[in-house]
Amino acid sequence: MATRSNDPRGPEAPLNPALKREIDTSHGTHFEGTDPMKSVSVQDPNEGRSWPWIWAVVGLICLAVAVYILLF
Repeated sequence: MATRSNDPRGPEAPLNPALKREIDTSHGTHFEGTDPMKSVSVQDPNEGRSWPWIWAVVGLICLAVAVYILLF
């Protein structure tokens, strides 16, 4: 690592001496959270079954538009 010889702080000087080292103590293992199983909701078995078909139709439409653009 190249250092300038006229730097009075030396080679171990921080990049920004105005910044102070600070340790964040707002997160850690000593905090207790809520149980995630208390907020779980049961989904209807038929809910969301149509999405694969919707995406298949959208994909086919996009494919048809791409073929049209490329060929015509």
